[in-house]
Amino acid sequence: MAGWMFLILVIGSVITIGTKLAPLYLDHNTMSNIMDGLPQEKGMVTKGNVELTDILRKRFKMNNIRDFDFKNHLTINRPEDRVVIDMNYEVRLPLVHNVDLIASFEKQIILRD
Repeated sequence: MAGWMFLILVIGSVITIGTKLAPLYLDHNTMSNIMDGLPQEKGMVTKGNVELTDILRKRFKMNNIRDFDFKNHLTINRPEDRVVIDMNYEVRLPLVHNVDLIASFEKQIILRD
């Protein structure tokens, strides 16, 4: 009987953690795909930082990603003839009482003419 209880506990834990983490990874995959599409568009290098941020904000919102903090998690650098967009963020979800799940994500794209 104790073996079955342990098995149920393990399976329940895996299912609980999976249901909490899956949406985070799906959202990150969506954001990564949006960012990966930017280099294929012409004229992105000539756009200003505010314009690039607004383009990403609109596309994220269109894909139902509404609570992303662009000011703290998105940086745009312009070394030489290219634009480097870095997205680094961390999501913390409560699991049980004082135990949290932490997932950190990084994505970098380079825009060139």
